[in-house]
Amino acid sequence: MKYAFASVAGLAWLSACASSPPLQKYVADDGTACVADRDALMHLDFWTFDQDPERGIRKVLDKQGCDLAAADLMADYHARLIEKGERVAYKFPDQEVVFSETGEVGMLYWHEGQVRAFAGQTDRAVELFRKSIAADLYDNAAKKHYALATIAFLQHDKDALLAERGALAGIAPENDLNLGVVDGLVACFGKSYDVAYGSPECDRRPGRAPAP
Repeated sequence: MKYAFASVAGLAWLSACASSPPLQKYVADDGTACVADRDALMHLDFWTFDQDPERGIRKVLDKQGCDLAAADLMADYHARLIEKGERVAYKFPDQEVVFSETGEVGMLYWHEGQVRAFAGQTDRAVELFRKSIAADLYDNAAKKHYALATIAFLQHDKDALLAERGALAGIAPENDLNLGVVDGLVACFGKSYDVAYGSPECDRRPGRAPAP
């Protein structure tokens, strides 16, 4: 699956688009609506919205042809959180994790940016990735280098990509998942983000051999 959103191990991660068409106009490749119940999605808690495969945004992303519907829904959901201006947290069995004190969640910027980057909306994706860095509640250095490496790839700046790869390698463990993603971006520099991030021939994630 293309959209490998952050797990509990990446909790430090991590604007509505005025020109986007109404969500009800988005139709999946099979002719069904991309978003069956927008209000239900908009009222989910953050973690369920972002991570739950059956109730949240992933269910929209799983429908072919609904990528941009999902991106616009993420933007609307995030704008609603920011407007409320409240603390965003989730209670896991062993701890409570705080994602934001103000409603601005770096992880939501990142995930919307990824979807838009996959769809070729590069400028908007870069803007969202930069916002994800600024909104990182925990100021995680490794995540910052990963984000900046991704931005460098999208902006066709190989020197910056290699520099951020080196910085990430200096502080991340050898089997770091994000380091593997960046190695894939280096290996397939010049290809689309969709290909470099997710195709078998570019995959350098730990435990996966690139396709011959």
